[in-house]
Amino acid sequence: MLITIGRMQDSKTNMNQNNEKLSLTLLDSTMGDAYLVMVDEFEAVGEDYPYNNIPLAREDWHAFVAELRDEEAGINLPPGIVPQWTYVLVENRTTIMGEIRYRPATAPPFRPGHDHIGYNVRPSYRRRGYANLMLGQVLDQARADGIPGVALVVEGDNPGSVRTIAKSGGTLAEEYTDEHSTLVSVYWIALH
Repeated sequence: MLITIGRMQDSKTNMNQNNEKLSLTLLDSTMGDAYLVMVDEFEAVGEDYPYNNIPLAREDWHAFVAELRDEEAGINLPPGIVPQWTYVLVENRTTIMGEIRYRPATAPPFRPGHDHIGYNVRPSYRRRGYANLMLGQVLDQARADGIPGVALVVEGDNPGSVRTIAKSGGTLAEEYTDEHSTLVSVYWIALH
């Protein structure tokens, strides 16, 4: 079992339908190639990957990992940005299938990047339950942290994400149109 740094005492390890080990863990210095392969897949299908500092990850992986540790500790964050833990779902310690970001100190108003949890699943691994697996494990952490509920923001038309949130008890709390005329939906999952 992989041991995570920081928030979760042990990474959660599960087996998928092919008996492959799946672990949710923090990114570390050994995962650079696997992480960038995942990012490249997003970009190859025409999806942006604005979730982390990808130029830094490509240029200096160790500096990128250090930046993530700083984010966790609240170091060098812009005003209004709260600490964030970035976990990845890893298959057999070699393939990164998705990423989930956890921001327990977030407070309203909830907006993209300013919600409690944000996640994405690699395009070739979608529709297999991995988003549910990641979200469920981070919800367990949020419960352990004593958070009464979490907000998740969905931008645009993303029925898969809406289904994932609904399976975890999420309900629509707010909708608005952003400055780019994109529909933004805020969902709330009560935890206690």
